[in-house]
Amino acid sequence: MLLLKKLRWPLAIVVIALLAYYGLKPYWLTQLTQQESARITALKQQAVPAAPQQRLDAERMMADLSWLAAAERQGRAPGTPGGIAARLWIAEQFAAIGLTPAGSEGYLHPYSVTEHFSFNRWLRRKNAVIPGVEDAANVLGLLPGTEPGLKPLIITAHYDHLGMHGDTIFYGADDNASGVAAMLELARYLTKHPLRHPVLFAALDSEEKGLQGAVALFRTGLLSADQLRFNINIDMLSRDTEQQLFAVGSYHHPWLLPLLEQLQQQSAVKLIAAHDRPWYKAGRSQDWTLSSDHGVFHQQGVPFIYFGVADHADYHTPRDTADKVDVAFYHQVVETVLSFLQQLDLALAKTKL
Repeated sequence: MLLLKKLRWPLAIVVIALLAYYGLKPYWLTQLTQQESARITALKQQAVPAAPQQRLDAERMMADLSWLAAAERQGRAPGTPGGIAARLWIAEQFAAIGLTPAGSEGYLHPYSVTEHFSFNRWLRRKNAVIPGVEDAANVLGLLPGTEPGLKPLIITAHYDHLGMHGDTIFYGADDNASGVAAMLELARYLTKHPLRHPVLFAALDSEEKGLQGAVALFRTGLLSADQLRFNINIDMLSRDTEQQLFAVGSYHHPWLLPLLEQLQQQSAVKLIAAHDRPWYKAGRSQDWTLSSDHGVFHQQGVPFIYFGVADHADYHTPRDTADKVDVAFYHQVVETVLSFLQQLDLALAKTKL
């Protein structure tokens, strides 16, 4: 009885605090969401596109995108005939470009995944059951840099998509044939105009099944975080009616902000640094920090930036087809990624890391 009397006030304080927290939480989150929405709106209004650049071959990029998103690829689900055909074709492109094989078996990095429960995904209210995957493989090729001793930048783009549901094909043109075609065009350009840093190009499998291609890079020991300098992830680049490209990661790495400000002066699209703030700063606003393969690199401690557009009405539907691509916008998005690579390369080379 004496113990209960002693605990009465501490318990009352705890109860009052909990009631206050849950009572005010909806209002608090609404205020944070509104503030973040206003911040993003201001960024959009401030973004002033520059003149278009013409260093890359948009027609060739579209041909690559269309090949990956063709009906014959059947949506490129991991381990399916269409997914395997895509992986082998990407390896052929890497060889033709002249990249050095960087997988565990030539250009390929085969792996499998046993179905398992992910506590981290459960905490984020994502599908926590990671499905098993057989006969999956990443595709990796390395381009040497001009300065010895620098760690590689790794450019990632997932090539898998949702495959077929019954007789319906989910083509995955924007998600993410657009990123893989961009990667190939960047590789072609950089072979002729190499950076100081080596560049590791990684076309990843099983992103749609819980980022398992990126996870496998580290889980199998093919890569370790201390081998890498920076991750640039490109996922969904080809469609936005407002000519906007989101750059995700500067909240976690504020030193990127001056680079992004400089980048806007060269970019013909509106570059928006957003969608990377946690809920306690941004309320219910979307946080894309862990939304694609860059999330795995972030969890491993590798600095990153993610370039992508917002979800559109055709996202994860059979309507995500190559004919819907905004070709001029897509071209300038990839030009923007190229400019960022060049700026990043120079900035990081000054640190000799």
